[in-house]
Amino acid sequence: MDYFKYKNGALFAEDVTVSKIAEEIGTPFYCYSAITIENQFSDLKNALAGLPTTICYAVKANSNIAVIKLLADMGAGADVVSSGELTRALKAGVPAKKIVFSGVGKTANELTHALKENILQINIESEPELIALNEIAGVMNKKAQVALRINPDVDAETHNKISTGRSEDKFGIEWIHTNDVISRAKKLKNIEIIGLAMHIGSQLTKLDPFKQAFIRLEQIVKDLRANGHKITRLDLGGGLGISYDGLPAPTPAEYGKLVKATFKDLNCDLLFEPGRFIVGDSGILVTQVIYVKNGTTRRFLIL
Repeated sequence: MDYFKYKNGALFAEDVTVSKIAEEIGTPFYCYSAITIENQFSDLKNALAGLPTTICYAVKANSNIAVIKLLADMGAGADVVSSGELTRALKAGVPAKKIVFSGVGKTANELTHALKENILQINIESEPELIALNEIAGVMNKKAQVALRINPDVDAETHNKISTGRSEDKFGIEWIHTNDVISRAKKLKNIEIIGLAMHIGSQLTKLDPFKQAFIRLEQIVKDLRANGHKITRLDLGGGLGISYDGLPAPTPAEYGKLVKATFKDLNCDLLFEPGRFIVGDSGILVTQVIYVKNGTTRRFLIL
C-alpha cells in the first residue's frame, strides 16, 4: 500500500487526505490509487517487452468502470467472464478486439453477445461448449475465433479454492486430449481454433508452478504443430501473486524472464490476464463510526 500513508496522524491517498474526500462525498466509499494501478501495469508490460504481448486485465478482480478505463487508456485489453463484464469493458473504452471471454459456464445468450461484439476470442473450456458455440455461430453466419483452455494438471501451490489447473479441477480440457479435441473441432464449420489458453490459479507466490505449466504448454504446441495444427496465439492467463504478509512474491521481472525463456521462439502472440496483481494493492474501503455499542464482554463499533 505504498500510496496510502499516514502523515502527521492523517491518512493520505497519494497526495489527498482521505478525511477531505469523506467530507466531500460522504461514507462509505472505495478509494483507489491510480498511481499504484499504473505502476503495476507498467511493471508487467516492461517485463514482457520484446514479446508480441497483449495484457487483458481480468475484470473480475475489480469491475469499477473507472479502474477499467484507466487501464484501457494505458492500452490494456480485458478478460471477462460474463455479459455484464463485457458490457462494462466496452463502456470503459476497451476495444472489442482486445477482449477475451473466459469462464466455464457461458450461457447461450453470453456466447451470442460475445459474437455480436466481434471480440478477440472466446476461451472454450469443454467440448459441449464448443459444439454449442458452433451452433450459435452458424445461426449468426459467423465464424468464432476460439482458444481451447488446457488443463495441464499442475498444482499451483496456492489456496485450494483458487487452484484451477489440476486434473480434478473443473476448468479446461485435460491436456492429454488436446490433439483429439482440436481434430474434432476442425470439422466444425463455424469454429476457428487460433490457439490455446491456460490459467492454473490465482495468488501464486512461487514461480515453479508457472514453469511446470509453461513447459507442458510449450510441448503441447510443438506436438500439435507436428500433427499439422496451426497454433498462432497463446493465452497464459494470470495468477501472479501479491504480498499480504510481508513475505516476498515473484516480481514481474522474474515472471517475464521465465515467459521469455519458454515462449520467445514459439512465434505466437501472447495474451496475459492479470487481475489481483494489478489492483489488489490499490484500494481501501473508507467507513465512519456512527455508534459505539458496549456489550457484556466486548465493545462494538457500528460503521
